Amino acid sequence: MSPEQVPETLRPWIEWALRDHEEQRCPFLNASGDQRVCGWASRLDLSIDERQGAFSQQWMLYQDDWVPLPGDEKRWPQGLRVDGRPAAVVLRGEVPSVFLKKGPHSLAGTYAWDAIPESFQIPPTVGLLKLSVKGIPVDFPQWDDQGLLWLEKDSAQEGGEERLDVRVNRLVDDDIPLYLVTRINLEAAGKAREVVLGKLLPEGFKLVSIDSPIPARVEQDGRLKVQVRAGTWELTIKARHLGPVQELTLPLEDPPLAPEEVWVFQAHNNLRLVSVEGLSSIDPQQTTLPDDWKRLPAYRIRPGETMKLAERRRGDADPAPDQLTLYRRLWLDFDGTGYTIQDALSGTMNRSYRLEMNPPVQLGRVSVDGQDQFITALEGDKRAGVEIRQGQLQVGADSRLPGLIRKIPAIGWNNDFQKVSGELNLPPGWTLLAATGADEVPGTWISDWNLLNIFMVLILFLIFAKLWGKWWGLMALLTLALTYT
Repeated sequence: MSPEQVPETLRPWIEWALRDHEEQRCPFLNASGDQRVCGWASRLDLSIDERQGAFSQQWMLYQDDWVPLPGDEKRWPQGLRVDGRPAAVVLRGEVPSVFLKKGPHSLAGTYAWDAIPESFQIPPTVGLLKLSVKGIPVDFPQWDDQGLLWLEKDSAQEGGEERLDVRVNRLVDDDIPLYLVTRINLEAAGKAREVVLGKLLPEGFKLVSIDSPIPARVEQDGRLKVQVRAGTWELTIKARHLGPVQELTLPLEDPPLAPEEVWVFQAHNNLRLVSVEGLSSIDPQQTTLPDDWKRLPAYRIRPGETMKLAERRRGDADPAPDQLTLYRRLWLDFDGTGYTIQDALSGTMNRSYRLEMNPPVQLGRVSVDGQDQFITALEGDKRAGVEIRQGQLQVGADSRLPGLIRKIPAIGWNNDFQKVSGELNLPPGWTLLAATGADEVPGTWISDWNLLNIFMVLILFLIFAKLWGKWWGLMALLTLALTYT
């Protein structure tokens, strides 16, 4: 929530609420809504010469934090200046670092060595690098997953044959909206270079994310541009469709992204039932698909071919019934004027979208998957409840049942349950007489009686009646009935 979204009456408390929680001011990464980044680094400018090196970089911090610097214990940053003023470099987690205050900062430093090192450590926060060696710009630096910048290139690799093999697999996830997950495997040989591949996405898709170990971007014309170097690389690209989907056509480009691709289809029959037409199905076990995709139907597709999604039914006309279980714990007040109830619900909801509590039980607190929820009541309805948006759920609820109640509702919820169990906690001096409607109720006064108990009490009653008379026999019967168990 941004400060502008906070009600006017609460805005004076923003600073107090965020004290010691400065990370809450940090922006989200890629609008993901679940990962905040409190420090953003600009391009790293790195100059390497025979006897020395130098770097400069801009940083934007949204809270006071440590910033990693290029280099390591052997190649220690010297003469570091932050915003033109000298600053101390500290080793943190085997990484040279400097502590900076919140706000924008400009960093610059130097290095000294006897000869140009074979490799140089780059912090993982660096995304863009401008490198020059002996005054000559290096357009495509060799930079591996561990952050090692290779300055002395392998002559055998540099002089080898340039080769690039491209293999493309895609997952069509028929959700709302429809998602297309593309996994591109690149096997490259030769020197580092920039390669422009074919058009990445079919028509009607909008790019959501790119997960790539090497620099990659999608051009304005939809083609994929990557900076490859020798090795094997896997790129994962996620995109969503902008509207209803009846067919998907692989772009016919020259050159194509790959001569042929393998697509798998993930159906969601609760949303719509479709059949895939227009493509030849193949055995997913005989492909290079990821293991978690091999359980899905697979199809081979070539540029220009179309996957048709013939819709047989939209929505689920007859969803499966709700599969819910309830475990209830009750505590009777010491004065017997009410019950405190704690419910634990779990299972799957396929038909309902609300959990509602019937009167006279008063719903006090509800959490769904550990998150507290607003308790609402529909217009004209006295039942309080919460909205349920996900199928699988774990719900905790606290309620009150006020009054001198001798009969307790077994469920109280306005929902059907497959299994209900629970426990009743009584204060000292109270006893549960009986409970009906349950398969098994141990510990009640009536359930503790058996034929032997009844037989023994009757024998004692007859003995007292025979020896001291009928009234003493009745008194003994009443006393034994109340105290025997």
